[in-house]
Amino acid sequence: MRTPSYITRNALLVVAAWLLFNVYAAGRVMGADPQLPRTVARPAGAPAHLIIRRNPNLGFNVIARLWIDGRPAASIGYGHTFDGFLAPGRHVLAVLATPSPRWPVPWQLPLDVQSGQTYYFTAVGDASGNLILDGRFGFPRRVQ
Repeated sequence: MRTPSYITRNALLVVAAWLLFNVYAAGRVMGADPQLPRTVARPAGAPAHLIIRRNPNLGFNVIARLWIDGRPAASIGYGHTFDGFLAPGRHVLAVLATPSPRWPVPWQLPLDVQSGQTYYFTAVGDASGNLILDGRFGFPRRVQ
């Protein structure tokens, strides 16, 4: 029986360490969705429902960071959806892909929210590398 050389053994150790690091990083990404309050403001009237899906084509390790009116609202990881409420009125939604965004300034969308409506968006990447909230295919859609 032949004993593996030092190079082979070192290569196996590097591969094992790389696999362990990837498992650790994947666990961090899956657990990156902080438990922040889902209600941004307490409205006087009925709140509007906001649903933001994350496109799985963004990749496993990309997290969509969501801000509402300049305040952090959610981190949407792979396979997750933001489901929250907004007070009626004008709001600014902003998203940024992390880690290592191509453009460090979040993409922003002004939104006039009406009481009792439901707004749907999908967080997707555009041709320039920005993460945007997509309104195609009937989104955002208001449901009575």
